[in-house]
Amino acid sequence: MSGPLPPADLHGRQPELIERPADKELHRFYTAKCEPIFFDTSQDGRFNAPDGSYGVLYAARQGAGAFAETFLRKPGGTLIDTDLLQRKAHVLLAATRKVTLIRLAGSGLARLGATAEVTHSGLPYDVPQAWSAALFGHPIGADGIAYHARHDDTELCYAIFDRSASPIDEVDREVDLDRDWFWRIAEHYGVGLAQ
Repeated sequence: MSGPLPPADLHGRQPELIERPADKELHRFYTAKCEPIFFDTSQDGRFNAPDGSYGVLYAARQGAGAFAETFLRKPGGTLIDTDLLQRKAHVLLAATRKVTLIRLAGSGLARLGATAEVTHSGLPYDVPQAWSAALFGHPIGADGIAYHARHDDTELCYAIFDRSASPIDEVDREVDLDRDWFWRIAEHYGVGLAQ
């Protein structure tokens, strides 16, 4: 098991919340041949519904957080495969209304009875998915979960529930990642392009 399961009294606990104002941009890398606003109902993602009953869109506060979650999945890796680079694209998203997220990080962990293992452990994702389901059902009715990226724990990421799909809009899409801004982020992590 990777971390504690949600406590029986979770719905009586007051979570720490992050409120993102309307029009505040979110960053997301996605598979270029697909649409960027995608609420995953598979059982593959860390905070996906364990039974596929709701979808989750993954994004980050900053480009570095989205980069870390997409391109740093292999610990210790220093090269980005050319094929992976060509398969991925970047999108800026924004919500048309305030988005409220439960902070599953920092002091928000203790408030809920969780530990950083929930957000940072590897497969299987049974425990984080149990947390996702419990937080989805929390009476506060949050739009999603805010957590620190596993591959850069200074970066804040978001798992947004599909009940908040309607306020999410595309702002800008970049399908060619071979750009200076992308390589500046890569350089920050000591990562380059495989030849």
